[in-house]
Amino acid sequence: MIRFIEVINETNFNPRMERTSQPKFTLGEVWINQEYVVKVREAMGYQSLLQEGQLPADLNGDHSFSLITTHNGGLTENHVVVGAPDMVAGRLSKDRKKLLKG
Repeated sequence: MIRFIEVINETNFNPRMERTSQPKFTLGEVWINQEYVVKVREAMGYQSLLQEGQLPADLNGDHSFSLITTHNGGLTENHVVVGAPDMVAGRLSKDRKKLLKG
């Protein structure tokens, strides 16, 4: 399993107050099993949220974001993590097992 920093959307999506709801995002830790990763792509819109100052102040303007889709049994989950898609995919594809010669 690999540790990532996840952007968690905690906005209150009350349909009666949809226009007045204020976006709220926090950062958290997520551990992802690379065996269940189906797709990694750029998380659209999060760069503009960062530029607008709606994401946590812990992030600077250089950060990029990726959407990781996992599928385990009948459950599909999406996680928005900090990092470019090529960097995230590189971390997921590392083979941690080594064959012993002998």
